[in-house]
Amino acid sequence: MPIKLLLLLVSFVMVDKTAAAVSDRYQSATQARINGSYMIVVLADGAKTMVPVASLTPEDHEWLLALSRKNPMAGGKSSVTVITEAEANPVRAKKTIVTATIDGPLETVRLCQPNVMRDQIGGTCMLYARIHWLDIAGFYTKTPDIYKIINGTPPNAPWREPRYVRGLTTVFTTHQPQPARHRLPPQADPFEWARGELRKGRPLLAAFPREIWQALPPGFVAAHPWNGGNVGHQIVINGFTWNKETRQGIFHIINSWAELPAFDLTTEAAGGGALAIEESLSPIGEVLKETGAGSVKEVVKSIRLIKAVGAVNLYEVETTLSTRRMMAASESAVRDLVENP
Repeated sequence: MPIKLLLLLVSFVMVDKTAAAVSDRYQSATQARINGSYMIVVLADGAKTMVPVASLTPEDHEWLLALSRKNPMAGGKSSVTVITEAEANPVRAKKTIVTATIDGPLETVRLCQPNVMRDQIGGTCMLYARIHWLDIAGFYTKTPDIYKIINGTPPNAPWREPRYVRGLTTVFTTHQPQPARHRLPPQADPFEWARGELRKGRPLLAAFPREIWQALPPGFVAAHPWNGGNVGHQIVINGFTWNKETRQGIFHIINSWAELPAFDLTTEAAGGGALAIEESLSPIGEVLKETGAGSVKEVVKSIRLIKAVGAVNLYEVETTLSTRRMMAASESAVRDLVENP
């Protein structure tokens, strides 16, 4: 067989194999054009389609690229704009405030309940309080995801299981967008700060370290063990009443016991360390300032040189929020690090 004829047959076979590998919808396409990362194709029936180049198989891409050179499609005036999923599906802000009234000296604020009131298993109040806290703010956690954290943990000492301890963090990090948490500022009056955060629609994570157990039925304590450490029992606050003249009121508590899912705690009973305020949580969709809504600017009060350490110095720094030691080249560098982080 002559060489030329053999090469011609081989080329026909290769073209036939390539065509066979091309998707049916593109084999009969009449025109094509590359527009950035997209390929615009005119199909046999005259319909136009636009597909991401990255989604094409190598055979389809080669076929359409050849078609765009052989029979290019005229460019139009339209353009393609790629947007992120967050831009395409913006988060709807949750309105958590159900009641906000002032009647003379008496103010009442109440946020919504959790969508699902849960009953903790064993001593897992730290997890279930966080689930309620997130739920009020619009971040719902599915039941199977909760069981993945607590299954196999010691029921009366879950904090001994690393998976449970990690779960106290992952219940936040698995949500998108990430929940915005606000710590109680060191210099703030806890109850005043708590009422201010509730006025913004932010539920509070709190705890009963010790004394509050004296005010609850003994049966509750016996049925719901806790670790007896620094945090006796974790709960959530979703409302308050406050009389500014008598300086008395209540906090409304969301609990994780089926026998006592919610109750009111007087500010008198909550005083003296019986109720520890920890953090607030922004409702999903809340627009925060660049510095963080609810944050307090830290200002340097004094700087004391302790000693030189190589090319830098060790300073003791007292600020409006804390006292700590810092390494820096100079006092001005310390001030800049603290006040302009």
